[in-house]
Amino acid sequence: MREIISNVLKDLRNNYKPNTPVEIESADGEICNVVCEYNLPATKEDLESLEKYVDATIPEDYKVFLNAYNGARLLTTYEEGMIIKSEGLELFDVANAIDNSRNLNLEAKDIAVGIFLDDYWIVFNATENIISVWEYGEKTDLDLQFEQFVDRFLNSGRHAFWQDY
Repeated sequence: MREIISNVLKDLRNNYKPNTPVEIESADGEICNVVCEYNLPATKEDLESLEKYVDATIPEDYKVFLNAYNGARLLTTYEEGMIIKSEGLELFDVANAIDNSRNLNLEAKDIAVGIFLDDYWIVFNATENIISVWEYGEKTDLDLQFEQFVDRFLNSGRHAFWQDY
């Protein structure tokens, strides 16, 4: 198991219990309540279908995440007893990753692994093991692996940190 993804999963387990509001300080200094929601682990069949879809072996860090949580909503706004699902980072389960990748007509080996604030598609290239962010059809390569992206997001206070590059 990769060290960064191990730390990310440990951080999620220790600091963000499922559906339990937590106060965080956003990048602009505002205090907000957030929750995390986690899906059950991916099955062997889920992982096989994803690898078949991209015709490649999925990098270990992404596989480790899917084996822990087959999708999650991270740092989603929680206000007045309601979860605002359009805010925060949604990491797709395998079925939705494949469906969204098809709907976006992504190139071979690219997987739509998530969406942030309903505006930023998070796309993972399975063979190069790098994340890119797509906003309104424009692609920004981040030169980050999946585990690095999730780690930076969690530590950024929900900030679109890639805009600072």
